[in-house]
Amino acid sequence: MACYFCAAEIKQSETSSPRFFLFVFKTFPGRWGSKSELALLLFHTPAQQVAVMHLKLASMMSNVEIKAKVSDPMQFAEKVAQLSQSEGTIIRQHDTFFNCSRGRLKLRDFLDGSGQLIFYERPDTDGPKLSCYSISPTSDPLSLRTVLSDALGVKGEVRKERRLFLIGQTRVHVDTVEGLGHYMELEVRQTHFVVQTAVAEDLMEQLGVPKENLVTGAYVDLLLDALTET
Repeated sequence: MACYFCAAEIKQSETSSPRFFLFVFKTFPGRWGSKSELALLLFHTPAQQVAVMHLKLASMMSNVEIKAKVSDPMQFAEKVAQLSQSEGTIIRQHDTFFNCSRGRLKLRDFLDGSGQLIFYERPDTDGPKLSCYSISPTSDPLSLRTVLSDALGVKGEVRKERRLFLIGQTRVHVDTVEGLGHYMELEVRQTHFVVQTAVAEDLMEQLGVPKENLVTGAYVDLLLDALTET
């Protein structure tokens, strides 16, 4: 195991003054490369996005996420149930994504009169990725959807049935997505990126999810890509 220091000079625009950031992270072997390689994924995004994510960490909640295609959802759900020692909770969700200048903004309707407005930013890479997000609950998702649709325009919609499991601090989602098929998500809610990534990789190993099944973007992106191909 080794500890590295990495400094970065980031300008948010051609006219703004540069900002300096110091990243400290440890490296040790992992299934998809060292943790240093995963940490440096932040530097492969546009400079403005890196700066925004760094500055938002103090005020936004965050987790590390992994999304992957699942070939046998019943078998996968059985593995997750064994690890969580529960049968999980079924949740139906209708997500509406709105146009926005950065990140993603979606209204999640739980189809029971409640919902959540969620803004989040994360790099579109496979494997573990840091997601910074803010959530505001709503008791009137239909009216809120109308207002946001008029103001911003709708980018796309995702309808899914989610089976939620909890394993320690990790939320495991087994999703059936309308128009896409079967997927899984891990959301590791710890305090440090390296710890979150290690937990996510360990769970991926236990659940037997192959690297080639990893997904980079959101479900809405996959649906929009499928529409452009037809």
